[in-house]
Amino acid sequence: MRNLFLTLFLLNNIIVAQNSDFFKGADISFVPIIEDLGGAYTVGGTQTDPIEIFSQNGVDYFRLRLWHTPTDGYCGLQKTIQMAARLKQNGSKFLLDIHYSDTWADPAHQTKPLAWQSLAFTNLVDSVYAYTLNVVQTFNDANLLPDMIQIGNEITVGFLWPEGRVGGTYNTTTQWQQFTTLLKAARNAIVDAVPGTTIPIMLHIDRGGDNAGARWFFDKMNSYQVNYDYIGLSFYPWWHGTLTQLTQNLNDLATRYGKNLIVVETAYPWTLQAFDNVTNIVGSTSQLHSGYSATVDGQFNFLFDIIQIIKNVPSNKGKGLFYWAPEYISVQPIGSPWENLTLFNFQGEVLNSIAAFHNPDTSGSICVTLKLNTSTNWDTLKTNGIVQLRGEVANGSNVLPSGENLTWDQNSQVVLQNDGGDYWTKTIRVLPGTEIHYKYWTGHSISDPTFLRLGWEGPIQPYDLTSGNYRKFIAGDADTILNVEYFNSSGVTVNQSWQPFAHKEDSIAVYFRVNLGGITSTGRFSPSVNGPVGVRGSAVNTLNILSWENTNLVLTRENSSVDNGSFWSGVIYYPLSASNQTQEYKFFIENDSQNGWENNVQNRSFVIPNSDTTINWVYFDNQHVVTGIDNELNPVNSFKLFQNYPNPFNPDTKIIWQTSVSCWQTIKVYDVLGNELITLLDEFKSSGSYEINFSGSNLSSGMYLIKLTTKLGSKSIKAILLK
Repeated sequence: MRNLFLTLFLLNNIIVAQNSDFFKGADISFVPIIEDLGGAYTVGGTQTDPIEIFSQNGVDYFRLRLWHTPTDGYCGLQKTIQMAARLKQNGSKFLLDIHYSDTWADPAHQTKPLAWQSLAFTNLVDSVYAYTLNVVQTFNDANLLPDMIQIGNEITVGFLWPEGRVGGTYNTTTQWQQFTTLLKAARNAIVDAVPGTTIPIMLHIDRGGDNAGARWFFDKMNSYQVNYDYIGLSFYPWWHGTLTQLTQNLNDLATRYGKNLIVVETAYPWTLQAFDNVTNIVGSTSQLHSGYSATVDGQFNFLFDIIQIIKNVPSNKGKGLFYWAPEYISVQPIGSPWENLTLFNFQGEVLNSIAAFHNPDTSGSICVTLKLNTSTNWDTLKTNGIVQLRGEVANGSNVLPSGENLTWDQNSQVVLQNDGGDYWTKTIRVLPGTEIHYKYWTGHSISDPTFLRLGWEGPIQPYDLTSGNYRKFIAGDADTILNVEYFNSSGVTVNQSWQPFAHKEDSIAVYFRVNLGGITSTGRFSPSVNGPVGVRGSAVNTLNILSWENTNLVLTRENSSVDNGSFWSGVIYYPLSASNQTQEYKFFIENDSQNGWENNVQNRSFVIPNSDTTINWVYFDNQHVVTGIDNELNPVNSFKLFQNYPNPFNPDTKIIWQTSVSCWQTIKVYDVLGNELITLLDEFKSSGSYEINFSGSNLSSGMYLIKLTTKLGSKSIKAILLK
């Protein structure tokens, strides 16, 4: 639906002017307080200045809000000047958003500064002029003159209430005269502050998808002869309509008023999950725009498409887009109701969706979705690891139409997102006929590769049997979803379509994998003495494919896997009639000095799918191995929350965590809307490793967020209940 909409839009705009001065911006006014509270932003796990992160990803313009006398100083003149200095040192432009209030100003709140509360109207006009003049001159004296200034914030119904209020019962000639007099006073001050210098002026309203409301406001600006240079609009689809309505509004305003246009506020969720206890502004599928999922790719596509819409406004009047609060991650004690609308994940790692700001030409491009399964990686790659596509475009630019730079080194910007367990996915844009050569690279972080070949997969034969040690894809004319590919950890050349099991038309292959490194390090297991390892479980559909009494599936040791061959794996074939049935199982040591079974592990289970799949690897007995990556048995001032086992689960699962300090600890369960459901733990714990059982017997099927909080911070995992 999204591609159809964009195609129809472009077809309806036959003459499209190229826009060489398009502003790609972000309002990052939260940076000072977040940094002061210990928040950090990272790229590949490395802490990086957020301004540098944005700049490296194509953002060339920033917006800073200014409050008159804020209670905590943030967004006041002094701290805003400090931020402006950082921006200018970075070579960036900035837009100054003067709210004319001590706090938030928007269509529901336009409260005068406390210092102006009792002023007569003529004195209020003088104060607006004097204050604005001083602000601009102060920035100029610091050699930090703004590149653009907006008078007020979302002033659809006026500002500086009640004197400057309009609309509704205030829709009178007197109110409009007062409102526009205040606007003109601010504009005159900007013009007078630095003689000989022209600073573009914006008027900002919130009616991105409301053409009638926008025309009502700007017709009044014309009738009262208010001079300005830019029309600024807010557009959030859960408040302001559809992209179609935005398109129609932008095109009409450009033609009707002849002004430059900027969507100066927008955002879209990359998830509907919650991380902290502050209720998120967007948390329901009903708030999403049709055709755009609440995923990183969905966020990218929304941002990418809205940029195209603005760029194609008639007469080159679409001048830019500013993303509002992309840095507003959750830090304590303030939290964030915007945490799932940022361009960073809950831990402050930059998301791939930021690549939309690179924004090269996309005429005729298609979407290609890549999928990778890392169950065949001979290292302990977890869901928070890194999977990177490295390669080249054989017949064109390595900068893809979706904005990412595809390279053969660690600078490649095509990074896959975990899609549950060992599955990873990424959607990119390419032009029809594009030929891409690529391989997969994996790491525990961008600087900590998996242990074989410094993270690179082994030799690959292209699907068409041509020469070259790489995977190959040639784009067609339509959106494409590639078949799942499997990471090659071996040193043997495999075809890029290889898989760790044979596909059978009458059967469903399920691939099991377990790591015995943990119990090897404790002395319980020696491969040569106690092996092999198998899988035992319940009968399904009266078919004794697995049995609790006998080992019907004996796993094969992966001799070259991590920690001296700690992984064992094997495949079971189920008949098609077994799909949707629940399979319970455990791993079993054939020659164990104990009883062979995993200890302190409830029966693992999964629902047999209707197509071939892999079961996410686990540690035998949930006993983690000591590695340089995890440092799990000797942490230094750290804590870890491991993925629950099993996951998906029904109805019980086990939660395991470790902490290096003794402190009060809580574990709580939340639904996808951020509602707290269950407290599993709320007590003082000494340093060490712990586990607790979570039963979903009273919950419905779905995704839940399990959050561990200690004095060192909070960590969360996703748990899926399938009944």
